[in-house]
Amino acid sequence: MVELRLREVSFSHAAGTPWENKALDRVDLHLASGDRVLIVGPNGSGKSSLTSILAGLVVPTHGSCLLDGTPVADQPDRVALVIQNTRLQLMRPTVAEELSDLASDPGRVPSVVRRLHLAPLLTRRIDELSGGQQRRVGLAGAMARHADLIIMDEPMAGLDRQARGQLLEALASVPHESIVVVVTHDLDACRPILDHGRRGRILRIDSGRVKETTSS
Repeated sequence: MVELRLREVSFSHAAGTPWENKALDRVDLHLASGDRVLIVGPNGSGKSSLTSILAGLVVPTHGSCLLDGTPVADQPDRVALVIQNTRLQLMRPTVAEELSDLASDPGRVPSVVRRLHLAPLLTRRIDELSGGQQRRVGLAGAMARHADLIIMDEPMAGLDRQARGQLLEALASVPHESIVVVVTHDLDACRPILDHGRRGRILRIDSGRVKETTSS
């Protein structure tokens, strides 16, 4: 069982300077294997700062963000962040090379390709893929790495109905051993993600605080 715990997490930009700006204020959160979580809130609410802390890109100004008792920032191999402009993260020429390079065990790749229906894309160049296809490849890379925590930032932005359906199907195939966190402005498009885990939760953030937690 994987456990993610945030305790009294606060974060300030330019901390300790006259320009200090608090983005998160005493956030507590406990997630475990199989949880599927949507993080929603208006612009400037603290979503991006929380995403960066969950991904281990920054550390809290105060408090702790621990994955199985160890700071997330010290365990980059266990966390995968798929950003909205996924093309910036895909470093190899073709899909097959990308997945092979990311896999913690090359033997995992065929299973991930099968589960995400990526076989027709394996020989395609990354630059030839649509935005939705690139996000599916990014997710496949996270699964091939066997990431315990998978974070997707605005995965449905700019996608048509078909591409959204394909990405939702791909997300439904993520093993229950992993925690999946999705940051989104489009709650309705992402809500089906909550149906495919041990527990579905919606976190609403405003002014750096978790204002409401809803379980599906």
